[in-house]
Amino acid sequence: MHPFHALLLLAVLATLVAFAFVVRWERARYDKLGKVSGWRRVRLASIPIAPLVAALVWLPAQATSGMEGLAVFYILLLVVAPPVWFGLHWVVGRFASPPLTLGESAAVAASPIAVGLVAVYVAHALQTPVWQLLRSLGLA
Repeated sequence: MHPFHALLLLAVLATLVAFAFVVRWERARYDKLGKVSGWRRVRLASIPIAPLVAALVWLPAQATSGMEGLAVFYILLLVVAPPVWFGLHWVVGRFASPPLTLGESAAVAASPIAVGLVAVYVAHALQTPVWQLLRSLGLA
């Protein structure tokens, strides 16, 4: 396995572990509020919502040719996808039992995005030192 692939695998595993800790923390928080059942419903609804939002962005961009397709992709990604992502979480949270407020549903929807952004930032910040370490070990 090439060192780059090993680093990618390590980064993905670290991100999944970090997300598991965030989910555990969220569950404890909503358990204290007595809304763990509503939280669970919203958290599990993220699984079908993610591919739905991805398809909402990807399919029209693929159907548009040339540079206009890239413009369509960015417009949908930055303008349409966030309200749909947060809106669908809000709808699920509203109909959950016990119902979650808009802020609580938004927090559940924002947590995977926040974990992803932090993971990208940390990976970028550690890129140079990790490659230097691999070179010093003769692996890269």
